Amino acid sequence: MRIINMDAKAAVKLVQLYLTPNEASQFRKELDRLLAKPESNDHSHVESEDMSCEISFSIITENKLKNIKSYTKLEQRILKEK
Repeated sequence: MRIINMDAKAAVKLVQLYLTPNEASQFRKELDRLLAKPESNDHSHVESEDMSCEISFSIITENKLKNIKSYTKLEQRILKEK
């Protein structure tokens, strides 16, 4: 698992999410959609109901990480971390 704080442009080691039932449902729906095709070059977003914050996420696989240059420099740095 890799988590990036895009505001600080740094890795995050611990996150707590507090989701409304609707937000949690959207998150699960989008995660299930991505898991159906884990090798696709796709990602998803779930926004808070008031649009004040957002979760952006994708599925990483060993195969995708072989093509690390397809990610931004920040993503490359974070994705290389263990």
